[in-house]
Amino acid sequence: MIRSRTFAAAVAGLTALAGVVVAADSAEAQSRARHRSASVSGPYHSASRSADIHRSPGSASVSRSGSIDGHGWFSSRARATVDTGNGYATSSVRVGPAGNSQSRTASIAHDTDSYSRSAGIQTSNGYGYDRQVDAYRDESGVTVNRTATANNGAGRSSTVTYPY
Repeated sequence: MIRSRTFAAAVAGLTALAGVVVAADSAEAQSRARHRSASVSGPYHSASRSADIHRSPGSASVSRSGSIDGHGWFSSRARATVDTGNGYATSSVRVGPAGNSQSRTASIAHDTDSYSRSAGIQTSNGYGYDRQVDAYRDESGVTVNRTATANNGAGRSSTVTYPY
């Protein structure tokens, strides 16, 4: 009887410990961060480089920096995605070594009789556009509306109905 209680207590302890280990593994799997760096130097030239990487559910970011013979540079990018319940929305930003940036947004939404998709891009030098696609179904068929608009004012749109 004492041995069976001791064995039961040991099994319970191991089970609890395994639960903690599993919880720690799943928490670690949810978010990860890494850092990398390297440098070289010689009699005439030197260079260094480093990167920081972070990932978690729905988002990721990377930033890189370095220098070559004393001239520094930096670049980064980040992305995030959110579940909206009937689709998702995502956004991302990039910054290049020259300082130019680019941001993107996109979303998708759908239900039983409709579907919507939008995307857009904007850059730090003024270029950009937005696109939208909407589709819905009714008793006469499927109608798809498409529109696109650029920052310079140009745009186009179309509507097509596909009968059953």
